Amino acid sequence: MIRSIITIMLCLALDGVKAQSVQAPAPKNIHSPQVATDGTVTFRFLAPTAQKVMLIMDDGKPRPMVKDTGGVWNFSANFAPDIYRYTFSVDGNVLPDPNNPDIKPLFKRALGQSLVQVHGPANLSWELKDVPHGVLSQHFFKSKIVGDDRDMRVYTPPGYDPKRKEPYPVFYLFHGLTDETSAWTTAGRENIIMDNLIAEGKAKPMIIINTLGYGAPEMFEPGTGQRTPAAYKKNEELFMAEVFEEAIPMVEKLYNVGKTKEYRAVCGLSMGGGQSLDAGLNHPDVFDYVGSFSPAVILLDPDYTKAFPKLDESLNTKLKLVWIAIGKDDYLTPSVRKYIDWLHTKNIKFEYKETEGVHSYQVWRRYLTEFAPLLFKNK
Repeated sequence: MIRSIITIMLCLALDGVKAQSVQAPAPKNIHSPQVATDGTVTFRFLAPTAQKVMLIMDDGKPRPMVKDTGGVWNFSANFAPDIYRYTFSVDGNVLPDPNNPDIKPLFKRALGQSLVQVHGPANLSWELKDVPHGVLSQHFFKSKIVGDDRDMRVYTPPGYDPKRKEPYPVFYLFHGLTDETSAWTTAGRENIIMDNLIAEGKAKPMIIINTLGYGAPEMFEPGTGQRTPAAYKKNEELFMAEVFEEAIPMVEKLYNVGKTKEYRAVCGLSMGGGQSLDAGLNHPDVFDYVGSFSPAVILLDPDYTKAFPKLDESLNTKLKLVWIAIGKDDYLTPSVRKYIDWLHTKNIKFEYKETEGVHSYQVWRRYLTEFAPLLFKNK
């Protein structure tokens, strides 16, 4: 009996030793992205069984990654000082960097786009500096027009005084397709840019409003197949109604802002750029300043006389500024050039520029830096 007990105990002990010997190794601590002082960025992704991993950046060109003996895929290159969006394509599945907490969320998607910053000189407007900083706030509300619960992001400038005698000017800044209300702060660095411009005396203290740009959010429900011209038309019509009937009245109730057109500006990027043209050019009684970065005019009615039914040269006396810009290598540039030609036929006065760059926040941050100082010069 004693021998049997000893035998069982020895077997259990040996089994324990065996179990310890085959224990799974501890997970690897992957450092990604790693930014060197010379601007070299190394991206890493652990996927030992993957067949192909690609790095996808703002220019849309897949960059092949190389797997090391530990199953970690790597890509290194030198980048100019800026902030870059990126994801990994792992055997066709697109994912953000799981080792990087800096991310730009996407609307109605669990995953977003990772962000990496290569720091540069202090004169870059999006570099964090030792200056007074404004406040970012988030408001939630029920949209009776769209029928959903949504949010609004608000930037108030440093030293904002809700009781100031002179009301603050307000700048409505729209995001792009697939983005949500935080995009202009996460990827656009809107608040940091404004803090720096105000501290340098280049821009007037102003309040910035980031609204949710969807009047038909059901377009993003999986499997609905709602990305149609009719859906985009509904999206635009209901979004415009939500801006004028809900967002603007809410802002004027909550904040010390001017309630006449000389206190209002509107601008946006991509989808939001088309929306800002719709809002500003079709409502010159509401806004004095209109900006548009890489506008997706293709999402509006292809017949511009229907999209802008009252547009004529009388607009030139009603608006103080119409400012449009796009990157030369942006995929929307051909459609924007056609729209610019159409504006010329209507004798509309506007500023237009094409710069280096693609459809990315690298150009839009620079446009915001240039556009914001043009606003509210007399306020």
